[in-house]
Amino acid sequence: MKKLAFVLLTSASLCAQAQAPALSKEQAMQMQPMMAQQMQLMAAMYDLRKSRLGFEETVAAIKAGAGKHGWKLGEVVDMQAEMRKAGGKDAKRMKVINLCPVGANERVAKASAGKAPSLPCRATVFDGADGKINVVRLNLHTLARGMRGDLSRVLADLAAEEDSLYKNILE
Repeated sequence: MKKLAFVLLTSASLCAQAQAPALSKEQAMQMQPMMAQQMQLMAAMYDLRKSRLGFEETVAAIKAGAGKHGWKLGEVVDMQAEMRKAGGKDAKRMKVINLCPVGANERVAKASAGKAPSLPCRATVFDGADGKINVVRLNLHTLARGMRGDLSRVLADLAAEEDSLYKNILE
């Protein structure tokens, strides 16, 4: 019954949003500070850093580091190729590397009594607008500071493991 009510409310909300009138210039101006705050939050949630290496060297070093640290390495997705397939003619180089410390999500689940979501366990390597190679990943240090108790400690430990992997790769 609760699921049905949730589905109905969600559907009604989506329909209402789809029928909402366009914002006036004044409303758009009022929303800008809120949008800026959301961008700041996103900037804090992700760790965006320059690589010391070239593009393919960065991807190779992350993969090698994952193996050296005993991490599980999954698929590496060439997003530039995928974007081009979808019609993006100006797609820049971008690869998404799926990697995770073995047991990381189990540690998070145990520390949070099953309430925290799984970690995304990926890093994205891409060409920046300045021509430099960038790596972006979830900022576990910030996430750890926002939590309490065992979950904070587990996330801080995972952040330290990540730092060790990326130590010789990122500026």
